[in-house]
Amino acid sequence: MLKVLTHSWPLLMGVMLLMVGNGIQGTLLGIRGNLVGFTTYQLSYVMAAYFLGFLFGSWAAPKMIRLVGHVRVFAALGSLISALLVVYPVYPDWVVWTLLRILAGFCFSGIYITAESWINNTASNETRGQALSAYMIVQMIGIIASQILLNLP
Repeated sequence: MLKVLTHSWPLLMGVMLLMVGNGIQGTLLGIRGNLVGFTTYQLSYVMAAYFLGFLFGSWAAPKMIRLVGHVRVFAALGSLISALLVVYPVYPDWVVWTLLRILAGFCFSGIYITAESWINNTASNETRGQALSAYMIVQMIGIIASQILLNLP
């Protein structure tokens, strides 16, 4: 297990930080949308749009990885996610937020596929299960940490 962690800790740390952001984003957008005055109907579109983007991302990510490689896809999608988060408070419009959520879903789906295929490519048959379980543990820690961070004063 230590061998797995020594080779993949940067990737796992990046995934954990992205999951913290994803967990906070999902919760805070619903709260912020309500404060801005979006209806329940509009917020349902905003929140569901993530999964539409997720569908497209799962289709496009393998093609992007074959084209430019794991490192570039991970970096590009992570950077795009960061840029998207800045736009939400600038344009408090539910249509804009819906489009941003589609892009966020696309990016997170691509991040998941990139990280998992990267781990699969670097792990041996003997360590693959350990590597993927470490990845899933780190992913869940990130999402749990995001919910804990929401309650901080």
